[in-house]
Amino acid sequence: MSIPQLIREARLAQQLDIDGLCRKTGVAKNHLLDIEAGKGSSFHTVVYCKRAVMTVAEALNIQQQVESLWRDEDWQAVSVPSRLAGLSEPSNTMLPAAKPDGEPSRRWLPIAGILVLLSAIGIGLHRMDEPDVDRPVVKSVRSTSSATKEAAPVTEAVGPGSGVSSAPQAPDPSQLLRADVERAMQDWARLWSARNAQEYSGLYSREFVGVEDHLRVRSQRMAQAKFIQVELADLSLRETGPGEITVRFRQRYRSDSHQSEDLKELVWRRTPAGIRIWSERLVN
Repeated sequence: MSIPQLIREARLAQQLDIDGLCRKTGVAKNHLLDIEAGKGSSFHTVVYCKRAVMTVAEALNIQQQVESLWRDEDWQAVSVPSRLAGLSEPSNTMLPAAKPDGEPSRRWLPIAGILVLLSAIGIGLHRMDEPDVDRPVVKSVRSTSSATKEAAPVTEAVGPGSGVSSAPQAPDPSQLLRADVERAMQDWARLWSARNAQEYSGLYSREFVGVEDHLRVRSQRMAQAKFIQVELADLSLRETGPGEITVRFRQRYRSDSHQSEDLKELVWRRTPAGIRIWSERLVN
């Protein structure tokens, strides 16, 4: 039996549809459909594909069977990995770990160091030719053709302040997405506490399964409560797909009629209209 068949039979045995498995695991629906079809086209690396498969297997309690059947060569139809290069690192967490902030920029440190070293050597060689190290050295190089025509002089200036400049690096899309999600999480808690149902509802995608019922119940509670206070703590962000981040956090809720503390997960995705919530679930 193949891994896709094993996962499908286990899901059906637990009376779960694809949307229910999506809510239970936090794995995106398009990934789940690809897994059961035996495809890897929606994944960016084989390692990332295996993490998603093992997350589903753990939720269905078949991780040992899946692990014994796993073969990397069965999942080679993957997309270009450059957009999610950080997902090739191993992780023990349920969801693929995002790269630490600032790590992509460290790849350029060796190159920048070599450029600075070459610049320093060049300046030092020029200064050995002239006793006055503070005066810029200007050298003219003339080239003469076989027809004795003089070309225009080529001027090379070396002196204090002539360093090596590098072009500004483009921002890392994954870091920008993380920053946007962090701000959106604070807006989500703030609008809920302010009982601003209209703007709060605008943070949810229409693709959120059962979004109308979810928002109707929450809007009713906002209207009935005299006050609401929502506090977030222990936020953990994981990149779980292209343009998608899953946030696990502790939510402290208090109103005039109810108070609770829960471990929750929100899945955010970037859309043409901005980042939106695609799923919300209790973990505890």
